[in-house]
Amino acid sequence: MIVVAAVAVVGMAVAAALVLTREPATVRIGFVGQLEGLASDLGVQGRNGAQLAVEHLNAAGGVAGRRLELVAEHDGSTPDEARAAVTRLLARKVQVGVGHMTSGQTVATLPLWEAAGVPLISPTTSAPALEGKEDSFFRVIPANTTWAEALAAYARATGLRQVAIVRETANAPFSTPFAEAFATRFRELGGTVAADLPYATADRQEFARALRHARQSAASGVLLVCPARDVAMAAQAFHRDKFFPALYSSSWGYTRELILAGGRDVEGIVFAHAYAADLDDDAFRNFHAAYAARFGWVPNFAAAFAYEAVMVLGDALARAGGDPSRLRATLPEVRNLTGVLGPISLDRYGDVHRRSFILTIRDGEFATLQ
Repeated sequence: MIVVAAVAVVGMAVAAALVLTREPATVRIGFVGQLEGLASDLGVQGRNGAQLAVEHLNAAGGVAGRRLELVAEHDGSTPDEARAAVTRLLARKVQVGVGHMTSGQTVATLPLWEAAGVPLISPTTSAPALEGKEDSFFRVIPANTTWAEALAAYARATGLRQVAIVRETANAPFSTPFAEAFATRFRELGGTVAADLPYATADRQEFARALRHARQSAASGVLLVCPARDVAMAAQAFHRDKFFPALYSSSWGYTRELILAGGRDVEGIVFAHAYAADLDDDAFRNFHAAYAARFGWVPNFAAAFAYEAVMVLGDALARAGGDPSRLRATLPEVRNLTGVLGPISLDRYGDVHRRSFILTIRDGEFATLQ
């Protein structure tokens, strides 16, 4: 019996030694975004930007000695599809989430992330309803009302007097407050909103009716709070019908897919965003070159913000000593982290405050106006 006990003790000691010398466990990051369909320009680029950041951190030795692994899921275009995607990620034992890429999907799934105790950091969720809350949600992009107000002020300053608003409703947590903030500021400055025209992406007839009513309003400007491909289709439809209003768009439409799909019809559209594609900055140029070399394509804002989201996560994980269970406490401590678009600091609520740009499309390229 003594011999058996001694063998057991030795075996336990060997097992403990193996555990101590084993490589630290990988930290699994769950990326969730629309990887196919109308909003895939955000999801695919977001996934790629996050993957590039994971590869850069791992090449530098990981975080606190731990390697990172990105696990991606397609979250579809409905709340149910988003919740199903998160359920799949949680079943795969992810320890932190990066996503969603649209505000509507984020709002739909936050209760699942919270119940699982898994923090979520979003690259592109800018719904103001999520601002100022002590929860497990964090983001590297500010609330979109700031951009909407800046866009309205620019439109009035350049002489626009009357605007029709076309807004997509499946992503209402983003589109509704953006449209409302624009309209409120536009009216405060003496402008008139001729029509407010909601539609759902899945209903193409409803979209066509919204465009028709925008034309019939005879407004001198149209604000399109829509995904890029719908913005392109709207511009083409207007011009086909000899309707040439000044066109404005939310950040949602500010991707290269808009230029590819819209061609000359989208020239001159004006946007407000926290991202400028022609930013003259070393960090931005380095990211741009690394992304193009890795994926053979030009990055958009979703790629840049997703890259930043993972770098913020890496900084917080280092503060936590590599322990993902401490991320809820260490993410709000991120201060002045060098990002693709400037320094990043999160406040106690996990929100970020960043500069805004007024932008347009000129000769087939995005250009900064101010």
